[in-house]
Amino acid sequence: MGNKIDKPKQTASQLVAKMKNEKGILFEYTSEKDAEIYLSDVNNYLRTAAYRKNYQKYTKGNKRGKYIGLDFAYLQELSTIDMHFRFIVSKMCLDIEHDLKVKMLKDIEGDSFTDGYDIVKEFLCQNIYIIGKLEATSASPFTSDLVHKYFTIQRTYNSSKQKNENRITAYDDCPAWVLLEMLTFGDFIKFYAFYYSSRNFAKIPIAIINLVKSLRNGAAHNNCILADLEHGTSRAPHKISQEVAKIAAINSNQRRKKLSCRPMLEFVCLLYVYKLVVSSKVKYHRIKELKKLFFHRMPEKREFFQNNELIKSNYNFACKVISAFFG
Repeated sequence: MGNKIDKPKQTASQLVAKMKNEKGILFEYTSEKDAEIYLSDVNNYLRTAAYRKNYQKYTKGNKRGKYIGLDFAYLQELSTIDMHFRFIVSKMCLDIEHDLKVKMLKDIEGDSFTDGYDIVKEFLCQNIYIIGKLEATSASPFTSDLVHKYFTIQRTYNSSKQKNENRITAYDDCPAWVLLEMLTFGDFIKFYAFYYSSRNFAKIPIAIINLVKSLRNGAAHNNCILADLEHGTSRAPHKISQEVAKIAAINSNQRRKKLSCRPMLEFVCLLYVYKLVVSSKVKYHRIKELKKLFFHRMPEKREFFQNNELIKSNYNFACKVISAFFG
């Protein structure tokens, strides 16, 4: 296990020297001085270096342990591409969340077995922790009015925290269309699963929605999503494998490998759900934006990655899925 002695604080110049001398990273497109400025003012070492996982190392000889054909500029470009990718993913996930809620409310409105209130009461009874989340938002400028209008609130004193807090003591008067405005995406998925588990309406499999949620969380938390594109880390839901199997340009071996790459699997799930649930007008503009990123921005510096089969094959796979799903 590492400690502060093993990994001391280092300056940008020390980190550049480490990358060059210990890691074998080249500085042919970006000078060492410019790399120091980049690490100091633009992006930190941890995030920039994360993308090195997409490159192989020498396994023998005097370069053993150093990266093969990796230039600092390649890391910069991957970091920039990932930033744009996170932005479009975040917007697509918001579109999906909105339209899933619209579809669910439409189903509830036409459902003669619920008045929209009873399912909320039953759901909250089975998921008490959500009550605590709603109590925590009862002072929020965005949801406080709804919480106080549709829930019975009691002001109590928390002796352990030595402060007054709001406590929800009844939730009989909250309908589904109000609850949906207050749930996080993760809790909405629980409500979605709860409702559709006892109905025969068409729905997206929860396993697929959870993979979309995982990608959304990664983008929302500004994680380096494309930092590790190696295959063999995940297993695709059967429905996703079926859909990709319909794409003639992708053979079974490619499908199996790429869908076992977690970021790629999550992205394909996002595309699949987006195709099914998002309204035509929003879809038209968002997919136009997505295609601009993949077919124009990403290939701008394609020469950087011409010798990296892992990056090229994942990019080509994603482009094929985009083209097959959205023309």
